[in-house]
Amino acid sequence: MPFPHFTNTLNSFIMATSVVETITPAKAQEYLDKSGGNRNISKVVVDSYALTMKQGKWLLNGEPIVFDMNDILLNGHHRLHAIIKSGVPIQTFVTRGVEHESYTTFDCGRHRTVGQLIGMQGVGNYNTIAASVTTSYKLANNFVVGENHGLEKGRGRTNTMMIELFNQDRDLYIDCGNFACEIRHKTNILEASIIGGVSHFLVRHCGYNIEFVKGFFRSVCSLDTCELQMLDLLRKRLIENKTTVRKTPRSVIVALLIKTWNFYVTGTTRKVLAFDASKEDYPKFIKACELNK
Repeated sequence: MPFPHFTNTLNSFIMATSVVETITPAKAQEYLDKSGGNRNISKVVVDSYALTMKQGKWLLNGEPIVFDMNDILLNGHHRLHAIIKSGVPIQTFVTRGVEHESYTTFDCGRHRTVGQLIGMQGVGNYNTIAASVTTSYKLANNFVVGENHGLEKGRGRTNTMMIELFNQDRDLYIDCGNFACEIRHKTNILEASIIGGVSHFLVRHCGYNIEFVKGFFRSVCSLDTCELQMLDLLRKRLIENKTTVRKTPRSVIVALLIKTWNFYVTGTTRKVLAFDASKEDYPKFIKACELNK
């Protein structure tokens, strides 16, 4: 049964109703044909919604598809396009009879973040995974992790690009992000986004085996001493950084991590683990293909 909403406007009497409907792909197209004008449709948002629908994880959350008093569609375009793309009917509220000018009040809140879009696909640890996507992207594009670069927007680092990158390699990103959260919960000495992003980068862009990479981070974040002194030096530095008031910059932490990885894969060692940006170039990870040269 419809639930009426009454509004007095300039002595007129308006009644809007809201009911739950099952929207099939055919019904979605019928509703889109009633649109009052072109909307800017985000392919990323539609794809994210459609995937959630295909997985059977779309929830009836109370957010309606909205028509005005003349049966013109005002809100819900992305959901309707996603229903058509997924081929899956969903249940949703449909509100009819609102004033046409009410469209100006839609979508005035915060835009959804990359993490929220990933979470809407039914993925857990979505904020860590989203941050891991950003970290891996920065490493792949030679940006220093921990520094803000105005050029990043010019290079395409938008929320749309980040969610597209995630969807292109979702299984590995999810694996790395979940692993990062697991490690962080055991010993919270290294940011999960660094663990997850670096793990993805080392596998996808440097050619290392995922289990080999995980073994490295388990050793670094373990409470036990390691055979390779450099791992112990990095762990000691990370623990000190957690307990001191004056924190080491994130960019330096990543630089030390890169150096430690390079010692790890080459089997070399030093008595001191340090990085001085004024005296040396920022380090880069040695790729697997470079080890045999």
